[in-house]
Amino acid sequence: MSAAIRAQFFPMSLPAGVTGQWVVRAEAAGEISALNAQIFRIDELRLFQVPPEREANARRLQQSHTPSNPECILFYNESNQAVGWFYSYREEAATLFIDTVGFLPEYRGRGLYTAFLHQYIAYAAALGFERITTNHHPNNRAIMIAELKAGFNVVGLELHESSGPLIKMAYFMHADRRAGFEQVFSMVPDPTAQSR
Repeated sequence: MSAAIRAQFFPMSLPAGVTGQWVVRAEAAGEISALNAQIFRIDELRLFQVPPEREANARRLQQSHTPSNPECILFYNESNQAVGWFYSYREEAATLFIDTVGFLPEYRGRGLYTAFLHQYIAYAAALGFERITTNHHPNNRAIMIAELKAGFNVVGLELHESSGPLIKMAYFMHADRRAGFEQVFSMVPDPTAQSR
């Protein structure tokens, strides 16, 4: 992605004295791992785990896979401690996919993701993308409500053997794309929607 455009958006100031800083994911792996242990309770999610006899192959495949144009942001508090992270990558030519977003429990419900999302949408638009997509478990209401309020639409459902049910959401950067979505699904345009 364009370093000049990135420099216009990062570091990013957010509520509660939090700053979003663009980082190279591999260089922040230790901080991300420590955050994940506190944010995502994998043991409680009942996600499919590759059996031990296939772990080495799965690890090799994961290490050789590089999503295109990864965007990794770490969120730091005023004491410069990591309190959350965000990861996206190019899903297709004109679409960014939000893969991961999470904040430590004490930083949730403070409007951080809402404030970040508005600025991230502007950043993605400046980069020239047409859409942003993401997937969420149907019970992840807080994040889906924030995204719906930001203008995302529910566009699909996936039943995944590892993650269970996933709601697919999309944000359309331009009014003609939103109109195309509404026309395809025979929806009456939302009279309260702000034009973009």
